Amino acid sequence: MVELIITENESKPEITISNQIKKFAINGLYGFNTIILIGMGRRLGIFNYLFEKAKSSPSSGKYNEVIFTPIELSENLNLDFTYLDGWLHLALECGILEISNSEKKILKTAPYVYDLLIDRSNEFYIGGTLGAFYYMAPAQDILIENFKTGNVWSILDLPGDIMRDLQERGARFGTLVERLFSKKFEFFCKNLQKRSIIFELGCGYGFNLETWAKKYKKARFVGIDIDPIALAHAKKLINKNNWNERIEIFEMVIDEFARFFKEKFDLIILNQVLHEMNTDENYRRDVFKNLYSLLKDNGILLIGESMIPDTFAPEKRFQLFDITHKFTEVKASLFYNEKSFREFIDITPFSKANFIKEGGDSIWVIKK
Repeated sequence: MVELIITENESKPEITISNQIKKFAINGLYGFNTIILIGMGRRLGIFNYLFEKAKSSPSSGKYNEVIFTPIELSENLNLDFTYLDGWLHLALECGILEISNSEKKILKTAPYVYDLLIDRSNEFYIGGTLGAFYYMAPAQDILIENFKTGNVWSILDLPGDIMRDLQERGARFGTLVERLFSKKFEFFCKNLQKRSIIFELGCGYGFNLETWAKKYKKARFVGIDIDPIALAHAKKLINKNNWNERIEIFEMVIDEFARFFKEKFDLIILNQVLHEMNTDENYRRDVFKNLYSLLKDNGILLIGESMIPDTFAPEKRFQLFDITHKFTEVKASLFYNEKSFREFIDITPFSKANFIKEGGDSIWVIKK
């Protein structure tokens, strides 16, 4: 009888140079080109066009797919056909599109692409996240300069179209926050459905307010932000939905608002806002003092935020999106992990902080 002994090194498959070529060259090239295609598809209006077409002619197949021709896209979007042909060919190679009928030159979206990249209301939509990654390439000049000088940049310095996409990505995260919160605090959310008043600090372009307002139809909402461009967009959303009597928004900082506003709130929301606050701890503590004063005694402060571990902490889960967030906003932002955030809450007036995690989603539920 021969005893088989496997050492620690032998238990792992050997990594060959061809493995690494595939990892860094082939997979990297497909990933990079896919991001470029998604970013351009959004900016050129291709994805919006396919979304509107899908609404007017629902798919009857197994997948939500959209069927179209290159000429149709070129004529309706006023795009140069030769350039468009190059985009479409690469989109086929990267698996975003498929050929529906080669003789008639008809294309269609690949399985689940409509749900993942085009339909912004779909629970699996990731187009906003991937669209935000698209802007990392032009932002690298700023990052390179900051690496050399240690300068700090402000997210408000970004162009309007980039800011809008980043806000949309944050709103997608906010949808997951609301879903997890309503699942874990069902009774509280039933009361929100009756008559309540909800405050969002850093409401930005209004995407997150829109999500909550559509679900909690009897609630009143108040939002504040310091970005006038974002608030102008939020006002358009409010007008579009006839919510002027339900939603108020103000361009002001939190301490000014706390002095000005007399009502107290059932729920206060910070969705991907905490890390963007002034990094000074005393400033942040003062913000939480104001939030404490604005919250009802039985109210909840709900925080959706990336909790990022220390660089050399053991990896316990998939962290790519969180660490990418840190990389793109490093030094301009201050992120917490679970331990450091609890330590921060200890220096605020709040006494109860509950970290709730399910799968890849997490929230902080904070009470007086």
